[in-house]
Amino acid sequence: MNKQEDQSSTTPPPLSPPLKDNAPLLSVFEHLLKHPFSLVDNIRNNEKPGGLILKLSLVIVASLLLFGITLGSFSFHEQLWAAPVKTLFGVLFSAVICLPSLYIFTALTGTSLKLIEIVQGLASALALTGALLLGFAPVLWVFSQSSESQPFFGFLVIATWLISVLFGTGFLMKMLKGSGTENSGPVKIWVGIFLLVPLQMSTTLRPLIGRSDTFFTTEK
Repeated sequence: MNKQEDQSSTTPPPLSPPLKDNAPLLSVFEHLLKHPFSLVDNIRNNEKPGGLILKLSLVIVASLLLFGITLGSFSFHEQLWAAPVKTLFGVLFSAVICLPSLYIFTALTGTSLKLIEIVQGLASALALTGALLLGFAPVLWVFSQSSESQPFFGFLVIATWLISVLFGTGFLMKMLKGSGTENSGPVKIWVGIFLLVPLQMSTTLRPLIGRSDTFFTTEK
């Protein structure tokens, strides 16, 4: 009896189903949420990364636009289209300007990951972040319709962003682990930087939840 229990306790968990190179968008999204290491394995072995990057980009764009609409619903009017555009632009621009530092910090870990793999990893992290933001969107929408306090709603948005980015960038840690790298310290520092850059971008692109006579606020 004890022998059987010992054998069952040492039995490894079932492996994640492999992600095929031509997997549909829904399958990529499901692996991103449920089987991240399977997606990491696909990134490491995929000879044609363009298809995966395109599918992840669709997830990023769709989720950020829908999240932006939720922000715009606080004030309605022009914010219903301005907030989604600003949200999408702000996050994507932040990712682009943070990519070189991600490559450098990742290289400092001693990993064997290549630049194209890091790009796919960043796209996966952004897609996961977008999915989490989209999951929070109904909750934020309730508060956007029941509260008129911009500071309170802004606090909820920032908290949602921080939580989503922390979980989303966790994919990068899984990617490092999948490459056999245990030293994740430099990438954790980069995550801290990336948490702040979009927040700073939001001040440049303001207002996101209030109304203004101009599309951008020129004052610093």
